[in-house]
Amino acid sequence: MSTKKKLIKELILVSGLTGLPLPDYVKRVDVLADAAIANSTIVPDLDPTPLEIKTRTAGITKAVGERTLMESAVLAKTAAINKDRSELTNLINNVWAPYSQIACAGDAEKAKLLAWYSKGVDTGEADAKAIVGSVTDSYPSIQKIDSSNHLMHTANIRNSASGKRGVPLDAKSTELYMQIGGLTPPVDYRTMQHVGAVLNGNRVINFDAADIGKPVYYLAVYIGLKSKIAMIQSPVKSAVVS
Repeated sequence: MSTKKKLIKELILVSGLTGLPLPDYVKRVDVLADAAIANSTIVPDLDPTPLEIKTRTAGITKAVGERTLMESAVLAKTAAINKDRSELTNLINNVWAPYSQIACAGDAEKAKLLAWYSKGVDTGEADAKAIVGSVTDSYPSIQKIDSSNHLMHTANIRNSASGKRGVPLDAKSTELYMQIGGLTPPVDYRTMQHVGAVLNGNRVINFDAADIGKPVYYLAVYIGLKSKIAMIQSPVKSAVVS
């Protein structure tokens, strides 16, 4: 009489961690650790222990909070720098320049002594690459949101100083954020939905039919090359889904 052996299907465990956004990742690791604690008799000798794992996830959560504070500080400082720069530029161009031009009365030597450049002779302008030397010299400017296509927007982002597509030398990328609907335009990219990276100065955004007629607010952000955090954000631009 023959005896049939029962086949046991191989059990392959999967953590479910791959591809999760960081908040969901931390939650998932904690779920695994909590389950291991609640059922410690099944696998009693885990190394590192579930408590050690939870200490690590708590460390990540703390670091995220610290990073958020750093991002806020960088944004605030950069905004203050750009504000001062803009005010100084207006004072020099709109107050000093007219007075100095009257005082010089067409005398190029006097203009040189006062360190002024002369239009059409010596403009003192740097090339585009030099202008976009750092984020403190510029910001991402959303030039236009093309809403002419059905259920589609195309955002055109350029550097505020050069007018070109390239990012500053100390920036890693330009990231686009949006908010669908709402009566008040957002002021902080962190409250908005991340659309993704802007490639070659443009980003296409597709919508659902339910979004027709809704305003969409956009912000573009430069991400630091070394810091990997937001360095400066653009003014808000909006368009309606058609």
